[in-house]
Amino acid sequence: MNNGSPPTITTVSEVPSRETFLETFSGPERPVLIKGLAKDWPARGKWTPERLRADLHGNPSVKDRGVFFVSRKPVLEDDIVMPDFLEEILRSDKVMPDSIAWRFWINRKHNRTEFHYDTNAENVITVQVKGRKEWVLVSPETPLPCYPFTNFTLLKSEEKLLRSRDYYKFDLEEGDLLYVPPYWYHRAVAKEDVNININWTFTKRATSILSREFKRDIERIRVLDSFKNHKWVFVRNGYSKVIGAMPKVGGIGWGLKAFIRAPYTPGRTALFTRCFKELLSVPGMLMTLSTVRATLRKVDKT
Repeated sequence: MNNGSPPTITTVSEVPSRETFLETFSGPERPVLIKGLAKDWPARGKWTPERLRADLHGNPSVKDRGVFFVSRKPVLEDDIVMPDFLEEILRSDKVMPDSIAWRFWINRKHNRTEFHYDTNAENVITVQVKGRKEWVLVSPETPLPCYPFTNFTLLKSEEKLLRSRDYYKFDLEEGDLLYVPPYWYHRAVAKEDVNININWTFTKRATSILSREFKRDIERIRVLDSFKNHKWVFVRNGYSKVIGAMPKVGGIGWGLKAFIRAPYTPGRTALFTRCFKELLSVPGMLMTLSTVRATLRKVDKT
């Protein structure tokens, strides 16, 4: 990636083996675009928004989160051909079992997912079954400004957000697969009348990749845990009210049974500094409230 020239995401046309995927992409946590991987999937001919919604609503293991559908068990397996490298990863003892999820996205043209990174140090494999989406991925070494203690980026002009950042901008076309490593900020805009994606998430039990955003995330999660388990009731209650008011599309804290192993454990000074830095971002948050309200009104109309 280079801010002085158009960045290009690593793109391959052949499906990598498990060893190649782990050594080249998942291990060092580098994104990759695999062209045409799902071009022969039965889902491309079978899935319409109406049929897919009906199939998912009729499956007891699937939950409708409003923004997407999610299942902790395999669903609609006859309609897809999961790549071998992914199937082997999901069976691996190096992945936390409770982190694995199947998610389905059904979006109309112009639908926009704002900049954020996924919590729980999630790795995301997403396939564009139908339609096309424009993606932007931002490196966790040049992190975006977030709302205090969250993984959601401040709603600002994209041009301003991306200034001096390392990022990729590209189209995910029908049949393509994209790997989004942990802590890479991303946003996506649906470009066709019908846009359907399936993605899988998983969290590794351990990592050696200590990006700037990884450190910030570990620190903010520890601070949030201190609020959640504070000895003073009013602090715990305040934390619960804030969490309860947030959209039910995912948590901002750590949601898995075990914590990821990494060669970084923040001390008391680092946690105090993190809390101070997050509070310093409150004025910037307040300046974006009008944009937040406008965005929520758009969501209500879709």
